[in-house]
Amino acid sequence: MKNAFKNWWLILLRGIILIVLGLYVLGNPIDALVALALYIGISLSITGIFEIGVALSLKSVNDNWGWNLAGGIIDLLFAIVLVSNPAITAAVIPFIVGFWMMISGVIVFVNSLAIRKTEVPVWWLGLISGILTVIIGYFITSNIFVGAIAITVWIGIGFLIAGIVNALLSFRLKNIDKKVN
Repeated sequence: MKNAFKNWWLILLRGIILIVLGLYVLGNPIDALVALALYIGISLSITGIFEIGVALSLKSVNDNWGWNLAGGIIDLLFAIVLVSNPAITAAVIPFIVGFWMMISGVIVFVNSLAIRKTEVPVWWLGLISGILTVIIGYFITSNIFVGAIAITVWIGIGFLIAGIVNALLSFRLKNIDKKVN
């Protein structure tokens, strides 16, 4: 358990990347839809690698570490799809991102229930984030033709929520790491 929380900074970096991505999308909704495929693909490849790192570091203390591993692999798979053909992907990006958000939301939800059993008192942030992320992802996938700008705004909000929750969680894990080590 001594080393389980030492990689808290990976979660912080994931949060920062998601916050930056969310702010970009909110600030440039029209341009964002075209560029989003490439930027999200690059970001998801990085967050996927971080998530896999988190999973491997939690393996000894979290029976549900496989959810983090699956989340990292899913991030990498979506990244490959988005980066390999950004022009074509831009047309269907709301569906792809919405679907990814629903999967990520479920993973965050399940992990929050596992974290509830540890010393992390703010496990409920993950629960709320997971539920909100699934709802936003569902909205995006069920209303693809409502308007690209509205969808990119919802995508940006979803990334901001996920980024903020990851950053807050990382600081809690850092405090636990200081206590344990």
